[in-house]
Amino acid sequence: MGRRKAIEKWNRVSGYFLLAIGVITAWSSTSLSMGKFRHPGPGFLPFSLALILILLSLALILENRTKGGPSKPFWPERTWLRPLLGVIIFTLYAFFLGYIGFILTTFLFLVIWMWVIERIRWVTILSISVGVTAVLYFIFEYFLEVPLPTGFFSG
Repeated sequence: MGRRKAIEKWNRVSGYFLLAIGVITAWSSTSLSMGKFRHPGPGFLPFSLALILILLSLALILENRTKGGPSKPFWPERTWLRPLLGVIIFTLYAFFLGYIGFILTTFLFLVIWMWVIERIRWVTILSISVGVTAVLYFIFEYFLEVPLPTGFFSG
């Protein structure tokens, strides 16, 4: 069995496994109240997520039917590098948010993200970072009244 065939087999197996979990979850969540459209009950979220899991597992099963043809690598060349850098940048953002505070951490996150991942001009990076940080601050702090981490600026 070639490598591609083995991957297709295990993708189908995991698809069937996830399908079973989705069906069991959907069936068991029907015992809970679904609620109404504007006031969902406790069964709405598990049932909705189970339906999404069922659809995605069916897509996984159908996508990995045995097909002929040449195999292609999952990550050609170095295309895995940007997603890995994105995960590292998000992890660092979450780690430093409480220590440094929302404003500075968000600004630095956006600058680093656009410099490393998007690779755009510095003028654009700085203007977008300042604008997005300010808009997010005002939305969370004033409109939603959510207290944001202040970090070492707390006084």
